[in-house]
Amino acid sequence: MLRGLLCVMTLAGVLSGTSLSAEEKIKVPADVQAGVTAKTHLLQAQKFAQFGMHQDAIIEFKKSLEALPDFVDAHFELGQVYANIDRHDDAIREYKKTLELEPHHNKVVYELALAYYDTNMTDEGIELCKFYLKDNDPGKANLHSLLGVLYIKKGDTDRAVSEFRKQLEANHHPEQGYLNLGMALMKKGETDEAIESYKKSLELFPRNPRTHYQLGAAYKSKGMYEEAEKEMAEYRGLVGR
Repeated sequence: MLRGLLCVMTLAGVLSGTSLSAEEKIKVPADVQAGVTAKTHLLQAQKFAQFGMHQDAIIEFKKSLEALPDFVDAHFELGQVYANIDRHDDAIREYKKTLELEPHHNKVVYELALAYYDTNMTDEGIELCKFYLKDNDPGKANLHSLLGVLYIKKGDTDRAVSEFRKQLEANHHPEQGYLNLGMALMKKGETDEAIESYKKSLELFPRNPRTHYQLGAAYKSKGMYEEAEKEMAEYRGLVGR
């Protein structure tokens, strides 16, 4: 009975506008409030980024980081927005910060190496990939593909071929691996091997226009014009030309 009376009195006090004392108010710790604010701005930034509103997304990501400077997701996704608008130096800065905060982040190593590729920082990209491939983690097989591309950019086709073969051994997107391998073999002048690699790629992904184009070019280089025209016709049909 007394409990019920107290509840009624309390409710009456609230309804009549009686304010609670400072001691009775719920206090939210500053770090919790900062986390809520950071997450709110992150969600808004993600919406802006989703609709291509990059500048608005950048503003919101920065507000998120003002609230929580070490917010890994905000640093990483801000880097992605910067990369999408070709602000690669800014992207690299955010990716590096992400790695500093979370050295084993699943996606940032690949994105950082790709940013290095885009800014012609080939050696930095190669060293980054090699460092993270030391543990032979099969989950990092995508780095073999990117490392191979970086080696091609550097002009080291032998190492590129080796990395693409490792990509295939790991069974990571083999259709792309065979295409990459074929292009590397062509650069080495190993046309017959390249043709076989392109064919294997098409067995896995018959409607890839790029592979048909590369195979057609390989046939043409060998004077196999009928085969080349057939592949180029496939290419034109797939790209709508």
